[in-house]
Amino acid sequence: MTIKFFSFLGTGAYTKCKYKFDNIESGSSCYVQEALIDILLKKNVDLESIFIFKTEEATNANWSKNKKYPSDPGLKQILDKYKGKLSINYVDIPSGQNENELWEIFDKVLEQIDKGDEIIFDITHSFRSIPILALIILNYAKFIRKCEIKGIYYGAIEAVGKEVKDIEESDIAPIFDLTPFVRLLDWTVGIDRFIETGDARHINYLMKLGTKELHLKGMKDERNILSDFAQKLENYTRNVATCRGKEISNGGLELKDTLEDAVSIADKAYIKPMKPVIDRLNDRFKNFSDDENKNMLEIVKWCSEHNLIQQGFTILDEGIVNFFCEKFGFDKNNIKERKIIENAIYIKHHSLSKNKWREIALKNEKVVNNILKKLDSENYRNLIRILYTEIKPLRNDINHAGYKDNPMNAKKFEDKLNELINKVEKYIV
Repeated sequence: MTIKFFSFLGTGAYTKCKYKFDNIESGSSCYVQEALIDILLKKNVDLESIFIFKTEEATNANWSKNKKYPSDPGLKQILDKYKGKLSINYVDIPSGQNENELWEIFDKVLEQIDKGDEIIFDITHSFRSIPILALIILNYAKFIRKCEIKGIYYGAIEAVGKEVKDIEESDIAPIFDLTPFVRLLDWTVGIDRFIETGDARHINYLMKLGTKELHLKGMKDERNILSDFAQKLENYTRNVATCRGKEISNGGLELKDTLEDAVSIADKAYIKPMKPVIDRLNDRFKNFSDDENKNMLEIVKWCSEHNLIQQGFTILDEGIVNFFCEKFGFDKNNIKERKIIENAIYIKHHSLSKNKWREIALKNEKVVNNILKKLDSENYRNLIRILYTEIKPLRNDINHAGYKDNPMNAKKFEDKLNELINKVEKYIV
């Protein structure tokens, strides 16, 4: 990947001082661009290109000359020292006085970003609202050009603790790393995707970045908690998305246990945006227990909440079979025993005479007859009726892509799933 340095030249009369970042100190300069580039090179950041975006006002003030120190070189001459090492580029942009100019700035910045670029962005000396616009553009480019915002930095000369006019060349101004705050934009996208679809991949990626940050800060226990939580969340959401019935319930319980630890570190600075997600998950999984039938309903509710409608119908259908397996002492994970239960409840619902039984039912006639007697309960009959007259037809409709007579309108599936959850809950919980 190519690492590019973006900065917007401003119009101010900039005072000379030193800058410091990660215990690395620059020489004295009135241009933070010079100080930051020198520090990044000392940190062995593999910079390839420098891009300076400048308005006409900034060009006149600080590009070819120095507004505060007329005898000193402007930024153009200062950047010449990097020639041969880095590609130096300057881009003229309008001042952003109207909407058309703002769109022109948008195009100018986006043109400098190639697919896969890593961008380091200095926002210290920029004109009017241009830094905010640039940040929006970079975030847009992340999705369109698959670039990465590697760092956002601000040279805080005001943090020296003096009036600007009193600052001396030997004074040291800190450079603030604002990248964690920019990650809020990533968290916004990830959280929205997760809430709407249950897809945790983007959040897991951000949490992995969080584990690196915690590691760098020496927070080993917190790092391990976050890493464990991210893995459990990824496993659970993948299992639900692919209807891995044998793993979902246990996965939910494991996630619930991990959540208790995750809550304790949710307010750590780097992963603070994760707190609403953790709180939401904590609320959802508090009802998980050792009762797999209740867990099944919680999973189907999860599917409904995250628009996993097809998965919801499949899990609800198979979950009712699991319920009957448990009630009659059958192993739900044993295919033969599961088939016996399925045939028995099918026979019961359709009141089939023996000559219409399937082979597996005939081979296990005594067992099936015993199950049929137990199914005389009104609750069981009602649950079987819901299964065969409402759930299975809709599951077949959605699984066969609507290729059947009188397929249901897509908009109705979610409402029907919620309705069926409520109906089934009366007989299972």
